[in-house]
Amino acid sequence: MDYNNYDIREKKRRRRKIETTIIKGLIIFTLGTVVGFFAGKVIKNKIMDKALPIPENALGDTIVFDAPDDIRKMVEENYYSYIKKAYILFGDYPDCEMYKISDKVKRDDYDFENHFYVKSGEAYVNYYPESEDKPEGEIAIDISGYQGTIDWKQVKEAGVSVAIIRAGFRGYGEAGSLNEDENFKEYMDGAQAAGIKTGVYFFSEAVNYDEGVEEAKFVLNMCKGYKITEPIVMDVEYVDGVDYARANEISSEDRTQAVKGFCETIKAAGYTPMIYATESYFVRHMNIEEIGDYEFWLAAYYTPDFPYHVEAWQYSPYGLVPGIDENNVDLNVWLRNKK
Repeated sequence: MDYNNYDIREKKRRRRKIETTIIKGLIIFTLGTVVGFFAGKVIKNKIMDKALPIPENALGDTIVFDAPDDIRKMVEENYYSYIKKAYILFGDYPDCEMYKISDKVKRDDYDFENHFYVKSGEAYVNYYPESEDKPEGEIAIDISGYQGTIDWKQVKEAGVSVAIIRAGFRGYGEAGSLNEDENFKEYMDGAQAAGIKTGVYFFSEAVNYDEGVEEAKFVLNMCKGYKITEPIVMDVEYVDGVDYARANEISSEDRTQAVKGFCETIKAAGYTPMIYATESYFVRHMNIEEIGDYEFWLAAYYTPDFPYHVEAWQYSPYGLVPGIDENNVDLNVWLRNKK
């Protein structure tokens, strides 16, 4: 055998094999690039047909690509729905205040738009989660001395089962004196004699923890001798048109402390505390995580979009109830005793 010729032929064969491999690799790479380019264009076009653009308000004045108006509208509505699941909005979106919904406060799944209404033949809104034959809420009123003389028997016969009666109020100005409602005892005696469940509320102007405690003790003293079946409520609200209202301009922290002082004192005395406020006051003017374990009474004269638990909903200040003739009365759906 000629080993020299064999070595030469073997080296040539190996070189051709290497060259062939390189050429094949270049061909595959080139084809892959070309195919990938066109495939990418096709895929990109498919994605562009189906993709949802980022809403304009998320990028300022730009958007990642042009989209038909119907797609753009759908995306903006989608995005708005997402925002409302994560935030509470005050004002018109996107020019609004946004407050992150806390995961530390219990939430309810009430469908206020579809499950709260006045049944045919009835006079008041109630809660109908399954069918209109089975209301689960109670009809409640809250009253003060402004309502004048009340025929409680007629009130009961009209379907009202709960009455929250004002025990008193704190005055405005620097003194902030504590005052009894002039009709408290008369109303409590009349409502309880008629078999109506009673609770009590106090109109607060407390500006700190100690004043919240002071108001609670004042109410507890007034409730002696009465069977209170419903909560003792701290009424926290903005006083419109009164420059010397004590609590209008206090900080959220001070207001939260005042509420805690009231509620902690009521709870320690063996009663159920409740907080009455608007959605704005609950969310914007108190630290809701610090008061979230207490019962909430929401004042909203519209269809609420409140994400947290609600034990009572005041839906109208213009109620007409037989037996209460001198003034309108606040109407409520009472949810804490759901049937």
